[in-house]
Order: sequence, then structure tokens, then C-alpha cells
Amino acid sequence: MSPQPEPGLVVPAARVRYRDDQPYSLDYQDIYHAADGAAEVERVFVGPCRLDELARRRAQAAPPADTVRVGELGFGSGLNFVVAAERCLAAGARLHFVSCEAHPLDAADFAAIARARQGRHPLYAELAERYPPRLAGWHRRVLAGGRIRLHLWLGTAADALADLAGRQRQPIDAWFLDGFAPDRNPELWEPALFRQIAALSTAGTTVATFTAAGRVRRALAEAGFAMSRVDQRPHKRESLAGTFAARGLDAVAAPPPRVTVAGAGIAGAAVAAELAAAGVPVRLYDPSPLWEQPLLWERPPLWERPPLWERSPLWERPPAANQDNPITPASRMPVTVLHTRLLPDPSPAAALRAHAYLFAADRVRGLPGFAATGTLQLGSDPAGTERLRTVAERLGAAGPWLAWCERADAAALADWPVPDGGLWLPGGGTVDLPALIRALTASDRIERVPEALPAPDPDAPAVLACGAWTREFEPARYLEIAPIGGQLDVVAVDRPPRLPLVGRGYLAPTADGTLAAGSTYEYRPWDPEEATRANLAQLEGHAFEWRYRCRGTRTVSSDRTAIAGPLFDADGRAAANLYVSTGHGSAGNVSAHLAAAVIAAQILGDCPPLARPLEAALSPLRFRLRQARRGFRRSFPVGAASGGTNRSHR
Repeated sequence: MSPQPEPGLVVPAARVRYRDDQPYSLDYQDIYHAADGAAEVERVFVGPCRLDELARRRAQAAPPADTVRVGELGFGSGLNFVVAAERCLAAGARLHFVSCEAHPLDAADFAAIARARQGRHPLYAELAERYPPRLAGWHRRVLAGGRIRLHLWLGTAADALADLAGRQRQPIDAWFLDGFAPDRNPELWEPALFRQIAALSTAGTTVATFTAAGRVRRALAEAGFAMSRVDQRPHKRESLAGTFAARGLDAVAAPPPRVTVAGAGIAGAAVAAELAAAGVPVRLYDPSPLWEQPLLWERPPLWERPPLWERSPLWERPPAANQDNPITPASRMPVTVLHTRLLPDPSPAAALRAHAYLFAADRVRGLPGFAATGTLQLGSDPAGTERLRTVAERLGAAGPWLAWCERADAAALADWPVPDGGLWLPGGGTVDLPALIRALTASDRIERVPEALPAPDPDAPAVLACGAWTREFEPARYLEIAPIGGQLDVVAVDRPPRLPLVGRGYLAPTADGTLAAGSTYEYRPWDPEEATRANLAQLEGHAFEWRYRCRGTRTVSSDRTAIAGPLFDADGRAAANLYVSTGHGSAGNVSAHLAAAVIAAQILGDCPPLARPLEAALSPLRFRLRQARRGFRRSFPVGAASGGTNRSHR
């Protein structure tokens, strides 16, 4: 039985057939484009919007001001995007392309179209490899070595434009209105949409469309565009083009000359990488950074340390080697896992987990430190297995980003015995965190400073990404975060699984052929021997040789959701130039990348790559709002408020 999509989370696929190898929509009874598709894009959109001239002008500016922003209604087969990207690349400019699609092509149809076009348009090959599943909301893809950014909304144009309102603060330079004909797809040609387009435009923004319908021309004129007809003979009689004549949206002020980031773990490194890729210089502070220290030092947990106000500097350096603290392989964290725990419902929490995972899997693919092995998630009990099966049935309809494997197939995939079937996530894998952080921070725009961050400059953006130590900064004291300890044990086995197995704990193969068993979730510190017994219980029935253990902490928020965005004062006002990325818990490999993209977009004035309710779910403002109702939650890591017991094991 084919998967049944979850309403509200999975967008229905376009129904197409092919006429002379060209896609034809069965839903709208219309062609996607003429047989000479690329030439049609040039004469209908690129030329009338003066895209080449705009790209040449922008290319003269320093990044990120060298970016051209194009908005589109109707992504279709991606041809407008690919042609626009080629024109911007040829001119030396960057492209930020914002589009939407209510009925996206499924992965198989898109792959077939891409294969037919990639000979003439090589960008199609890269786009097909990274084509998103049909999950509702925003999907971001970065192509051509970072010079091309696609910001694609899967859902209706009305919802996309409403979500952009107030969040896309940089004006759009050109609009491609490319829905099917107005009599076939009237929802895409409503005057209300054109008013929303005008609100995202500035003086001089251009618009072009294939149709020449009088009602479309009049509605665009009423929205503020000075419209004209474009002669399209002999292909058709005419199309429409125009220029926004009102003042419209003012461009965001010049980008900051530099952003400082405190903390060079995965959260801070991801923020630095996002900003550097956009062309913004970054100064990254950490007194004991992972790019220099491949060892994970066992620092005392916060509850064993002096109060915040008695500690200085922000972090201590790891102690020097001595008899009590030898530098041995036992201090090294050999592997972490990129995976997620999905929910089979249309809630914001379910959408956030899915989008964060997809964003991270796309972001790290091909980077040093990430091994794209895929991951296999197993249920911790029969009920958990059934929940995973439900996830596969509902979310698997979105595309080949996950699948259910019966027990025999799961065992063959892992080359390891499993008790039952499992959820296969082909985009997951193992992470060598120091290597990944070195790759993320290798840009010449990132200055790596092995020191604690001094007091942030109030006139320049700063991002606090230093885990539980974030609360050492006064504006962040209200955040409900705490360190949760944990332990991982490394063993040698004759034949480890070929990919990570996650569920109740995890088993992850390491680069040196050993197997990592983890990891405890300790609301109060365990005896290391007790933690080892808990981890190694996963290996019952297998012969192994214990090698070493490593301990550390992850920072968890009181609602178990990451925190990303500007800090807020007690009155709900955003703090000027002060942002935070923390509270990622055991999902830092996943949520840190999306959090970084959110913060970079907020600093630079572009819409973050996730829907408005998901941005709110990450925002530090949520703690101010909750505390206004019930006060500050001081003891959430322990007892009933923690959502688990001291012996919780994940």
C-alpha cells in the first residue's frame, strides 16, 4: 500500500503527463512552458525584467550587496530559476531566488526532467540531487558553491506571500509571475496577491508575466506597477511587464562590517559559516575551540561549579595534562550521529523536526567530517515501532527522504541483527564533530580567536552560542537552559554495523573501526561505571571488548526545543544586535544548522528558511511570554518538570 500523506504537512504532488517530452499539467490542463523553454524564459522574464543589467550592476558591489533577489509565483519545473541563476552567474552576481509551488513535481518526475535538461543547463543536475521532499513550508537549497540560493515554499502562493510579509525586509528586485493561465488557475492571479507583491517591492522593482490578460494588467497597475505590453511575435502576440512606481519597501541598511560569535561548538561554527557564506566577516571566539582540540575535555558540570557571578572568564581552558588528567584516547568523542525523531502529525513541533533534519542533511553533505551512511531508527518497544511505521506511512508520501524497512531488510541494511523493522533515513550519517567544525570555519572571512568573548559591542551584532554558559551574559539570564550530562562508551567488535542504529540509545560505527554505544541522559551525574553498564546493555548477546568512555554535557531548554534568534527584554522588546543559538540538547547536529540560517537571515534582512510559526517556536521570546504567566522555571532539569527520570537514556 502506498504511503498516505499527512494533511497539512505533505503537499500533494502535481499530476503530469508528457507531450513530446514536455511536461503537461493534468490538474490545470496547461503546459508548463513552450517547447523552446529556455528561450521563452529569456524573452518573457529575463529581458523585460532587465535581469542581465541588474546582475552586472550588483556584481560591482562587495558581498553581500552583490545579491540579486528574484521572486516567483509558480516554481513548476524550475526552468525560470535555472535560467536566472545562469544569467547571474555569468554576470558575477549572487542570486537569492524566492519561489512557491502549490503542486510540486514529485522527485521521480523532477529527476526525469532534470536529466533531459542538464546537458544544456548543468545546474539541473545539482538541483535534482537536492530536490526537497513535498513537505509544506520553506525549503532552502544553496547551489553553485554558495552563489545561488533557492528559497522555495511548498504550498499556496497566498500562504507564501503572507509568510514573507514583515520577515522579508530586503525588497525583491524582480518578480516572475508564472502560474498557469488565469482561466485555468485563477487563485494565482487575484488582486490581493499583487498587493502583497507590491508590499515586498521597492521603487524600480520589475515584474513580468506570460499572460497579457487585461484584468491582470489592471490589477498590477492598481497595486502600483506601471505596466506595458511586450511584443512576443511570432511566438504569441504579447506579454506583460512593468516597474514598481511607488516608494515601497526600503532596503535594509548596509550589512554589518563584522559579526562576533561566542562559542565554536557546532552552534557557533554553523552561525559563522552562514554569515561568511553570505559575505559577512565573522570573529569567532572560544578559549578551547574544537578546531584546535580534537579531545573532549571532561569539565565539571555546572552544578559542581561556582555560581555564575563568581566565575571568570567566560569559560576555563582545559587543564594541563597531569597524573590526574592524562591526555589519552579516553578523552576523545569519536563520533556523533545526524538523525531526528519525527512525529506523524501536522503540529509545529513535527514540522520543525522534519525541516531541521532536512536542512542539516543538505547543509553538511559533502563536507569533511560527515559520512553519509544513512541512519536506521528502531523502536524502543512494540508501541514505539508502530509509531515509526506510522511516521513512514504519513511522511514517506512526501518523497524518498525516508522509508520503512521490515526486519529482514533493516538487518541487511545495517549488517547487524535487529529486533524488528525500522525507519530508514538515507540522508543521515555519522559526524566527526571537530572535523566538521574545522570545515565550517575554514572561510577566510572567519577570524578564529582562541579567547573568551569580551563584552559584546552594542553597535555590532553578536551571537551567543556557548551552550549553558550563554546565561553568563546578563541579557540571556532569563533563558531556561541547563547542562545535561552524558556518557558514551567505545568498544571493539568483530563486525560493527555499517551504519548508526538509533532508538533507545544508539550504536554508531567510528572511523577507526570501533563502535560507540551511547548515550546516557543524566539529570544528576551518574557513576561512570553505572553509565557504562547502561550503554553496553545495547550489546547484549554480542561479543565485544570495552575500550574507553567519554563524558560531556549538552545544553537543554525547559521545553526541549532549541533556542535561536534575538534576545528580548522583560517588556518583550528585542535586544539590539544580540542573538543567541543554544538549547540544542542531543540534537545539535540537526537543529544548529537551521538555527544558524535563521539568525543570519534576521541579521541580513531576508526571510528565514522556515515558516513563521516555526520561527516563533525557536524564538527566545517564548520564555519571556511564559514567564509572564508562570514565573521563571528554575529546577526544570530534575524531577517531574524534566519530562523524565534520572535514568533517562537516549
